[in-house]
Amino acid sequence: MLSSSRLKTLPSIRDLKQLIAERRIDFPALPEQAMRLLLSKPEIIAFGTLQSVARTCGVSRTTINRLASQSGYSGFKEMKGAFRQHLISVARTNQ
Repeated sequence: MLSSSRLKTLPSIRDLKQLIAERRIDFPALPEQAMRLLLSKPEIIAFGTLQSVARTCGVSRTTINRLASQSGYSGFKEMKGAFRQHLISVARTNQ
């Protein structure tokens, strides 16, 4: 989980990876497994629904919402938006 103080701005995917690497966000085992999948295949969440993302990750919709909250987002939609922005920036960089 994030430390007691929430981030002032929404974390980018790069920020999120750094926070996880620094152990400033610590997930329980199953949510961590889901986050690893989402970070390795961001298109799953960027183009998926809450239900499809949960199914693909092998967790409940509630777990995905908690994962979003623990990551510094207000919910699934906000986290999905961050992943979409990440894909857009990667696509622009590769042009």
